[in-house]
Amino acid sequence: MIGLALVIGLPLLAALVGLAMPNRLRAAQVAVGGAAATWVVAVVVALPRFGDAEPVGGSWGHAWGTLSAPAVTFALRADSMSAALLLLAATVALLVQLYSVAYLADDSQYRAYAAIVSLFSASMHAVVVANDLFVLLIGWEMMGVCSYLLIAHYWKRSDARDGAAKAFLMTRLADVGLLVAIIALGQAVDSYRISDVLDAVAAGELSSAMITTVALLMLLAAVGKSAQFPLHTWLPDAMPGPTPISALIHSATMVAAGVYLIARMYPLFADSRSATIVLGLIAIVTMLIGAAFALAQDDLKRVLAWSTVSQLAYMFAALAVGSVVAAIGHLLAHGAFKALLFLVAGSVAQIVRSTAFIDMGGLRRGLPVTFVTGTIGLAALAGLVPLSGFFTKDAILGAASDSAHDGGAAPSWLAWSILVAGLVTAVLTAAYVTRTWLLVYGGERRSPFHAYDPPSLMRWPLIVLAVPTVLLGIAVLEPGWLGGAEAEPVHAWIAVVSTLIVVVVAGLTWLVGQSGDPAVRLGPARPVLAREFGVDAVYDRFAVRPTLDAADVVLHADSDVVDAYVRGASSGTMTASRLLRWAQNHNVQTYITVAVVGVAVAAVLAGVSAS
Repeated sequence: MIGLALVIGLPLLAALVGLAMPNRLRAAQVAVGGAAATWVVAVVVALPRFGDAEPVGGSWGHAWGTLSAPAVTFALRADSMSAALLLLAATVALLVQLYSVAYLADDSQYRAYAAIVSLFSASMHAVVVANDLFVLLIGWEMMGVCSYLLIAHYWKRSDARDGAAKAFLMTRLADVGLLVAIIALGQAVDSYRISDVLDAVAAGELSSAMITTVALLMLLAAVGKSAQFPLHTWLPDAMPGPTPISALIHSATMVAAGVYLIARMYPLFADSRSATIVLGLIAIVTMLIGAAFALAQDDLKRVLAWSTVSQLAYMFAALAVGSVVAAIGHLLAHGAFKALLFLVAGSVAQIVRSTAFIDMGGLRRGLPVTFVTGTIGLAALAGLVPLSGFFTKDAILGAASDSAHDGGAAPSWLAWSILVAGLVTAVLTAAYVTRTWLLVYGGERRSPFHAYDPPSLMRWPLIVLAVPTVLLGIAVLEPGWLGGAEAEPVHAWIAVVSTLIVVVVAGLTWLVGQSGDPAVRLGPARPVLAREFGVDAVYDRFAVRPTLDAADVVLHADSDVVDAYVRGASSGTMTASRLLRWAQNHNVQTYITVAVVGVAVAAVLAGVSAS
């Protein structure tokens, strides 16, 4: 189907053409036009795929392979799940391109930025619609490269350079797992087609050991890409990049890819109890620490970053209890309201010239669009009924409850643990969301600034994203909306409990916040949470420093041992050449003298030997 190729080709073409544009205006026209055209094609491709529609796809070009390896083909496929993710990615990419035209109005590097955003979009689309594991891998790795370049956009800032390097290295380390898994699957199935691999799993052609090994390797890659424990620390440190890029990374690209990979290859995990348990335990730890860290941060973007880590863990938890539909549903809802929240943060930062809470306050007055849309986004994040976050989070907790009572993909103890952790995380989420609202919009201004809504190119994306933030949860009420089995749309007791949690915790946080920052009540736990348990210090001591020490050993060995031989050989050669040069100086008198002296020496030696 040509539309599947176009959703990759159009943004790729926009990236190439945009770089060649002579000025900023032309580059913006190409970037926005390419994103708009891609969005139209994505809509045409995606809408017919929802519900029970049959997947569509095809293969283009020559199949590359050898006698000892399966062929690699440019194979693409779209079903209801990939269609939903494609539509989300294309929509957010278009809104980010529009928003960035105004947000980076004075940025001299805008042309390169816009081109990389287009390439980023093409890469995510390739991951979403790929039906060949190597096509998926190419898109997966290109996203990593694009994220590095975009996080380091303000390359003169050391925190931007460090954050980009950290994101690149941690995700590349995890990506080794995906590469090894792809090679192993190709050799076992004799095909890199995702559909062939899943058919082989369904037919029982792979051993349990192979399935568990491959599932754990893919989980490693997903943990790195989606910033889950223990590779979770790179995402908050990626915040020095432009705020629109944070919206793109946190909602429609990059971190969403990890969840999508597991959902796409879910039959592997369903057949491996060990991989399911590891997935669930990672989700439990990550959702709790992510929400706890968000509660103690003093920067708006870091709060949203840790919130993303925690919310992605909800999706991992849904996958651990066997509900792919609940995981993807929350991924879509989260993509809408998290993109909204980051773009709101960008609007606030342009007014306040900072993302630190100490510089905010009182922003409910003077900028109605930013205030209303930001409040809607925060309420959806907290899971307030009837916003999208309420329905999708209910679906995850309901799936955990069903699995705990009736059995399923996860052991009963794991399902119960996920349910309890999900409810505790809901408490923490309601607390940090309310604190964030109070510090940004409540009280009085804590720094001098002129409050105003952003220009229309930044304002309209906020309004557009507020619509799915409010309405997307209704899709959960439609059975089989992602092609999954029909399930109870709303779990009554979970809905009541989660609503009470939001209302009570928000009310208590509000009361505490009337006398200052609610985080003060954390007492001695606050600095511990603000330092994020010192995980980076542990990595620095046990990973970074030993690596640097090993590098120093190699450097000194190369300099003092290997180079010593090289320098000795060079010195000997130079000495010999100087002697030869002295002997061959084109002076006939020197030659005769040397000859005479040589004959005399020879005669003396001959006389001595004769006697």
